Amino acid sequence: MEVTEMKPKKKTPEQLASDSQKGKKAKGTCFVIMPMGDWYDDYYSYIYCPAIRAAGLDPYRADDLYRPSAIINDIWKYTRASEIVLADLTGRNANVFYELGLAHAIGRPAVLVAPSMDEVPFDLRNLRIILYDKNDASWGAALRAEIKASLLEVRLSPASSVLPTFLKVEKTKPGVTVTQHQKDMLQLRQEVALLRREVRRPRESEGSTLLGPEEARVRLLRYVDMGLPDREIFARMSSLGAPAEWTKEKLTEVRRSRRRPSAQREKSVEYPMLSRTSS
Repeated sequence: MEVTEMKPKKKTPEQLASDSQKGKKAKGTCFVIMPMGDWYDDYYSYIYCPAIRAAGLDPYRADDLYRPSAIINDIWKYTRASEIVLADLTGRNANVFYELGLAHAIGRPAVLVAPSMDEVPFDLRNLRIILYDKNDASWGAALRAEIKASLLEVRLSPASSVLPTFLKVEKTKPGVTVTQHQKDMLQLRQEVALLRREVRRPRESEGSTLLGPEEARVRLLRYVDMGLPDREIFARMSSLGAPAEWTKEKLTEVRRSRRRPSAQREKSVEYPMLSRTSS
């Protein structure tokens, strides 16, 4: 994936909140909620951040700051200071759903990303959801474009990406506010959209839950121990959500580490034999 842009200096949650209170015309922010580590960090840097900046927002993630305070404090402050939340539901990560729940509770518009509708709980399927397919050669570029377009649409109509239960009815600020009639109509539209999506959605195979990096490492080691050929290992890891480049790198590391001890054993046997024949 191609990216060479420089990362702008991040503001702390306190600075973002201060800008908002002072009424500064600061650039809007998008708080990204997602699993972390390995390929997820690449997705954040090369797909999510460029798409968010292209939509006129600054991207933030909970690990952008390394401070002694509890991370939940930063998560809460970033969520409150954000204009939109982008949530990657891949793997049904518990932390992601917890943070998304905080965003819903304060009526923050949310755009969801997932590899399939099976990763999305039923109650959230009437929100704006972007599905991606890593079997498509240009999936990264396509996902960037879809995220940018969705964020631009949400900025124009934020209420459409908030669960009606959490919409505030006109007298309270801050937050997305609507009249009671508008709230009822939005809820009706989202329920109809959900029914249409469920009717049109093809039934997906069971057991297709994707693995996180730690589980993927354990599974790859198991396949190596089973003696599976590399082609079969690549196919199985791909079906479980591991990127091909990650699988290639980890498989090479495993193969190399397991060849090294055997080579060392051969050396230790060779030298005593030579010493006996020479004596």
